[in-house]
Amino acid sequence: MTQHDRLQRLQVLAQMIRDRDMARLQKLAQARTDTRDRAQRLLQTVPLAQDPTLFAARQLHAKWAQEQRIRLNRTLALQTARMIEQRDKTARSHGRADVLARLCRQKPR
Repeated sequence: MTQHDRLQRLQVLAQMIRDRDMARLQKLAQARTDTRDRAQRLLQTVPLAQDPTLFAARQLHAKWAQEQRIRLNRTLALQTARMIEQRDKTARSHGRADVLARLCRQKPR
């Protein structure tokens, strides 16, 4: 097997890794967007009620919504960190695939 053949095989492998990393990054980005949207929906305010029972129920709901936003914000922070790590991995795998593609385009010696 020549060096050019080995480079071509490595190029195929590098492209597969790059595609896998891109898919992972897209999946993480979508999960992060979904979490952010869920947190945003919890920010909707409801007008105050004159009825004491309804007022108490709305207060309990507001407390619950606040707790959920806190939980979702923690989740969002973890998802953001994972996405940043994956973005770095994806950049490296993209660079490797690009370099191998350039080497394969050169004339074999």
